[in-house]
Amino acid sequence: MKKLIIVNNNMKIGGVQKSLANLLHAIHGRYDITLLLFSKNGALLADIPEDVKVISCSGLMRYLGMGQEDCVAFRDKLIRGSLVILCRLFGRSNAVKLMLGTEKKLPGKYDAAISYLHNGRQKQLYGGVNEFVLSKVDSDRKIAYLHCDYRYFGGNEKKNNAVLSRFDRIAACSEGCKRAFLEAMPELADKCAAAANFHRFDQIKRLAYREPVMYDASAVNILCAARLSHEKRLDRALYALKYCRERGMEAELHLVGDGAKRGELEELSRKLGIENHVRFYGEQKNPYAYMVNADLLLMTSEHEAAPMVIDEAACLSLPVLSTRTSSVDEMILARNIGRVCECDQKSINEALFLMISDREELNKLRGSMPPCNNAAALAQFEELIGS
Repeated sequence: MKKLIIVNNNMKIGGVQKSLANLLHAIHGRYDITLLLFSKNGALLADIPEDVKVISCSGLMRYLGMGQEDCVAFRDKLIRGSLVILCRLFGRSNAVKLMLGTEKKLPGKYDAAISYLHNGRQKQLYGGVNEFVLSKVDSDRKIAYLHCDYRYFGGNEKKNNAVLSRFDRIAACSEGCKRAFLEAMPELADKCAAAANFHRFDQIKRLAYREPVMYDASAVNILCAARLSHEKRLDRALYALKYCRERGMEAELHLVGDGAKRGELEELSRKLGIENHVRFYGEQKNPYAYMVNADLLLMTSEHEAAPMVIDEAACLSLPVLSTRTSSVDEMILARNIGRVCECDQKSINEALFLMISDREELNKLRGSMPPCNNAAALAQFEELIGS
């Protein structure tokens, strides 16, 4: 049985961590797996299979897995705050060099070592997983995962690129993300491969029908399930809802998720006069209960990698309308689970109106969803690690 070590910052609720938990559930039992977390915290710790060995850092690297809210002791607050300042003044790469000096090299040798988190901007205290795998793990093959559109996420920088070039393989979470990465670093074409996210489809269905949210059947119910942050551009969903209602459509918008933009979005809904037709549910442990009876999943992002919510929607026969981002051709159009529009307000308005005006088309999409399974993702993973 091959020995694998997977390294990540933590297991807090987030897309990368959720993807990691799904991966562990798909491959445990096939491999001898060690999971190293910079900081052993996060709600998804409880979701790790029992046969996966979990270890953590004891030196300064643990602060790359901790937020300010995790620093209860004054000493931790002081150290983390100092590291934040160090990154801003001298860059994360220099800060990580210092932090790595406080960590011992891991004992033993692994068949493959996987860095599951890409680096962020140089001025941010975020990342460091790539550097840890390169310098502190002995393995036959070293693999770096990318969960982003590398062109636009902010970390496409010389120092980050140099670190990635040292890996044996680079795993992009979709063919579209692979193409985007190779636009930035075409010289790594021989190293880069697509490695799709895993999903727990049976669990998604079970949770969806446990206590499904019921909506007003007299209206078209549009769902946005996303972090309420700038890059998701959910303000465009509000403007699109107003456009559809002004053209006579009885439509309601339901937002599942939380984030820094919530207050602004609530104020915008009042400014547009649609506050009675928009519902903010906040972060939900079971978003699938909100998805299963919705009529349409709307995605209005500026850029995306391979959003897990698309496959989750397909699993629940929920049609999708998305702006054009790196992976929508393969994830939406190739499988005929929805429609794609250009990334501007006018295109979103018109595409949304056309989709929700045609109930027959929505029902046709809902009734022709392809089967969902992890077979392709598993084959990609096995090729990646050299099985």
